Amino acid sequence: MANIREQLRADSNNPSNPNYNLCVKACYDYLGVTHLHRYGHYGSDMLLAIRKKYTVRSRMSSVRGRKSVGNARTFCEAITARCEGRVVGYLVGVEGHALLLDPQGNTMVDTDPRKRDRRLMDMFYVIYA
Repeated sequence: MANIREQLRADSNNPSNPNYNLCVKACYDYLGVTHLHRYGHYGSDMLLAIRKKYTVRSRMSSVRGRKSVGNARTFCEAITARCEGRVVGYLVGVEGHALLLDPQGNTMVDTDPRKRDRRLMDMFYVIYA
């Protein structure tokens, strides 16, 4: 694992701290979990750090297949309504990138914003307080 981490650090897009990619660092900072995990390159790194402070559950089955981020925004309000106000936001992973949506599906954190977001999701998680 050390050799893989060294390669990830060498390929990191964050010159000030190569332990985190820029998009993951922005998500960590927003959620206040940066100090809870040393790395931030994979989705599993993000889940490990966020789960130290919040409850995180996959909702990929709720969006019925591999949908775009824009399509998933419509599901956010419905999922939030069923959770009685406990939702902090949604963690969305697309190829090589991560972003956070608020409980209504609006973008909270995205270091590569799009006007019309057609990127296909690889992961879709709800974050509970």
